[in-house]
Amino acid sequence: MSTRTDPTHDPVTPRRSTGAVFVRVVGACVLALAAACSSWRTVEVRDGWTLYGEPGKSVDTEAFRAAFDPAYRVVEETFGPFQDVVRVHALPEVDPRKPEAGTNVGAVHEVPGIGHARVRAYHARGDALFGPSTGIYADTPDPGTAAHELVHARIAEEAPDLPLWLEEGLACFLGDGFLDKDRWIVDGFACWHVRELREQQLDDKELDRVLRLTANDESSVRENVLVHFVGWAIAFDLRSESGELDWREWAHRYRAGISRDEARTRIRRTISAETERAWLARLKDPDRLVRLATAKGLWKLRSLDAVNALLDGLDHEKDPEVRVAFAINALAAGGDMKLSEATRERFWPTVWPALRRGQLNDPAEQAALRDLYQSYRRRSSSTSQQALEGLRRYWAEE
Repeated sequence: MSTRTDPTHDPVTPRRSTGAVFVRVVGACVLALAAACSSWRTVEVRDGWTLYGEPGKSVDTEAFRAAFDPAYRVVEETFGPFQDVVRVHALPEVDPRKPEAGTNVGAVHEVPGIGHARVRAYHARGDALFGPSTGIYADTPDPGTAAHELVHARIAEEAPDLPLWLEEGLACFLGDGFLDKDRWIVDGFACWHVRELREQQLDDKELDRVLRLTANDESSVRENVLVHFVGWAIAFDLRSESGELDWREWAHRYRAGISRDEARTRIRRTISAETERAWLARLKDPDRLVRLATAKGLWKLRSLDAVNALLDGLDHEKDPEVRVAFAINALAAGGDMKLSEATRERFWPTVWPALRRGQLNDPAEQAALRDLYQSYRRRSSSTSQQALEGLRRYWAEE
């Protein structure tokens, strides 16, 4: 399940927004039955995965290839080679505003206490009596979504009984990053997860429930979202502690579960101001790709430290593409929170030139950047939304 948020609003007027998460589907349900009843046609055979489409429905094969090829490679690098060919099913996009969206991929759900979440993709193991065949079902060829669901596909081959919080945590970690041509650069710091865990302050009963969830349990939409947040925060801390994604060791350590106290300790460390400041320091990393991956999605933190770090970065950054990423995320952050007077004074004098002089190699992205700049001159939110859709690679943390 994934949400879509629109940062196209006045950068000095705070507005509540949501973020992104995915849902794992196992068992019989309306969504599964709908997929199971479809007959699929082979669209393209790739190295390690095959793309399927519904009869009579067009599939953007180039977009799926661009998303799943780099995601597939990074999952194999982290979790080892896939044992079987992965089946990827391209679902037609559904207008989330229409009632007939229902429970289909593309539908938007209200998550109590959090906001709206849009179903973008799911992975099915195909071990249910009624349900879809094994594989990934997605309506959007996004590399973050692809990496997330491919983690589920790989884990299903080797460790199908992994605790759900750990499986979702690993998927969320690898699903956060930046697409550089044909490479998925993993960042791992999921900003929406940080912000919501800070705001939610889960009580013992709800945390215990989330930690006990298994893939076969019935769960509410809120519980499904929270298991992603909690699992990611614990996995992020384990990764910070060990310096590597040693998922097999973690699977062995936590096969009987994790204590509430340990979970709380690890969550607190992950969402702490100290961890955030340490991550923001990556905006100065010598590797431009690290800077790009770090900047992407920072607006979702709703953090004054993050805004100031992006503005500081713009004062010194020379790389044209990185400058654009900094500017767009600062712009979105400024519209999602209340800025201090000092930050407001430097905001536009810093962001405006970066937008106006921004240079991107991709012609379509360059045109979108130009439209974004022009939209703020004309104060047109509809135009800015369209422009930002063309720049999703730099700000949309899926």
